[in-house]
Amino acid sequence: MVYDNTVVTIHSHLCAMIVSRLTFKILLLCLGLSISSTSYAEVSVATSIRPLALIAQAIVEDRGKVSSVIGMQDSPHHYSLSPGDRLSLESADILLWVSPEFEVQLADVFDSLSIEKPVVTATAIADISLLRFDTAELDPHVWLSATNGIAIAKELTRQLQAIDTDNYDSYQNALARFEAKVTTTKLLSARELGALENENYVIFHNAYQYFEREFGMASGLVLLRNAEVQPSMRELLAFRRELDGLAAVCILLEPDSNLELVDTALQGRELKKETVDLLGFAIEDGPESYPQLLSSIADSFKTCLSD
Repeated sequence: MVYDNTVVTIHSHLCAMIVSRLTFKILLLCLGLSISSTSYAEVSVATSIRPLALIAQAIVEDRGKVSSVIGMQDSPHHYSLSPGDRLSLESADILLWVSPEFEVQLADVFDSLSIEKPVVTATAIADISLLRFDTAELDPHVWLSATNGIAIAKELTRQLQAIDTDNYDSYQNALARFEAKVTTTKLLSARELGALENENYVIFHNAYQYFEREFGMASGLVLLRNAEVQPSMRELLAFRRELDGLAAVCILLEPDSNLELVDTALQGRELKKETVDLLGFAIEDGPESYPQLLSSIADSFKTCLSD
């Protein structure tokens, strides 16, 4: 068969144009996918303890991931960093912890990583209200104050906005929602606890003064001044003398409280026992988890102190 050269030439040009356009479309598609992937890159916040993770979840929402390295069975004071936990800290965009005095075993790691990424130290935030123990040591349980929780969220928001500018307004809106929810929770809890403000109670270890001050509660009689040190016989005798002069109705425990020590200290005295989820391990993840933690602790106080 014989073909006209002109027709063959036209067909060749058409084929080249079709191939060229297909190639261009494929290129645009690839570029589009690449741009989309960059737009939805996730931020990563690694915290030391779960209460700080609950605060971070409210600000990060679905724009990234939040993790905490100190688990339910661990102590912030005597924590051993696993290789997986170290990798989590090293790969995070922002680190959040209470202080080097509280999470002692993380101090060197956080200090070294602060060279390359933002590290938010809760006790160093300007708007945080700090309390001290009778020994003049800093009380590290800052997350038990709703006001401090909001201050931590504000500083974390500022850091997230600096590294993820595309979501600047989204972080600001998340902070506004968080602050409103925490403020409402604080008001409701304060109203419910108001009728119990003069009730006497015992606490296993000295962790609640931020919460007591925030919600107008009387200070509980403390069994352990230092959660990491067992009381001496002299301290136990002093505790019993104070308990004898106190019309206490209950004792607030924690999941890892030493019940044998409690029984020894009470020496046969019957008190209602209530376990407090101090670190929020029973709270499900989500943007409203931190207000739920505050409500949970308030509920434990109410259960403990109510008839």
